[in-house]
Formats: sequence, C-alpha cells, structure tokens
Amino acid sequence: MQKTSKKYMMLIVCLIATTAAMAQWRAGVTVGAASNSLDIDKQYQYDWRYNNRWGMDFGAVGQYDFTDWFAVRAELNYLQRGYSQHRTGLNAGTEYKYRHNYLVMPLMASFSFGGEKLRGFVNGGIYGGYWLSGSVKGGFKDHDDDGIVLPIDQDYDFNSTRDNRWDFGYVGGIGVEYRWAAHWAAQVEARYYYSVTSITKDYMLIKDGRYNSTVSLQAGVFYIF
Repeated sequence: MQKTSKKYMMLIVCLIATTAAMAQWRAGVTVGAASNSLDIDKQYQYDWRYNNRWGMDFGAVGQYDFTDWFAVRAELNYLQRGYSQHRTGLNAGTEYKYRHNYLVMPLMASFSFGGEKLRGFVNGGIYGGYWLSGSVKGGFKDHDDDGIVLPIDQDYDFNSTRDNRWDFGYVGGIGVEYRWAAHWAAQVEARYYYSVTSITKDYMLIKDGRYNSTVSLQAGVFYIF
C-alpha cells in the first residue's frame, strides 16, 4: 500500500515538474478596430433607428502558458464603443452619434492547436469594464424654429441617476498565431464582447435596458520569455 502511494506521489511530482518546465510567460500589445451595436427594446420609440459605429481597440496583454495548448490570459484594453440614432418621418433630421470610451479587463482561458510556428487558438472568459468618457455629435431638428437642424458636438454629460458606468459580461475570440522567432509571435483575432449590464439604470417606470454588443478585429505582437 505504501509502495502504491509513493508511486502516485512520484507520478504527481513528475507531472507538476513537466508542466512547470513547459510553462512560460508572454507579454504583448494589441491594436485593432471595434464595431459596437446597442441591443435595445425600443418600446414607444417607433420612429427611432439605431445603427452600429466603429471605434478603436488597443491594449496590453499578459499570458501564462501552462502547456503548449492551454494558457490563462489577462488584458487591459482601451475600447471605443458607440452607436448612432436618427429619427424618421416628420422628425427626420434629428440624429445623434455617440462615442463611449471604456477601460475593459478581460480574463480568459486560451486553447491553442496546430504546429510549432503556425497555430490556431480560441479564447473565452469574462470581462469587467468602466465607462471613462464619451462624446456626442449630430443635430437636433427644432420644430419651433421652422424645422432648422441645430448642430451638436460636445462631451457626453454623465448623469448619476441615469448612467451605469460599470460594465460586465462575457468575451470570446478565435484567431491565428505565427511564431517567427524563438521569443517572438504575432496574432490576429476576431473577438466578441457580450455585455450583461445595461448602460442605463432602472430610473424610469418603463424599463429602458440598453446593452452593448461589440465585435473587435485586432492584431498583436508578443514577446515570449
């Protein structure tokens, strides 16, 4: 019985030692573009139309590779989200273009497959974020002034009763990595952020939940220690 226990202990030690020998750190930077749309129940807003907007997405990455196929990845990204809305019918001419700047922190498991130089990978996990700032451009059609469209170009004015600046959700992506040197690799990735928190609080009797849905296309360079 004792011999069997020693064998299991030796096997566990060998597995841990093998994993530790293969494990390595990597750090890198990413840059790309993100298309954001707003998931919203328009309810009474029958004459409003919503469209997605593009913004920037860049950040810093830290990754710990336990094996050649499994790793844990943490990031700190500056992500621009936005959307546009315009009115139709008699109110045509009123349009707002929003740009919201977020600091997001994804934490993901990364699974890779393929050869030594060219590999595919899949990332998946959760993220938290904070709405840093924003801006709005467009025009407002004033019916009291012969229908003149008044231009708008200003910083977004946060309202603590209305705006929810914290953001949480799920994140996942798929991509390809090319390792061109012993310590250097490049990646391209298509990623999706699915928010489970509304950008507006429940401050009205009628529920007005608005959720960001973001697709990001990015490229990165990594140094492998």
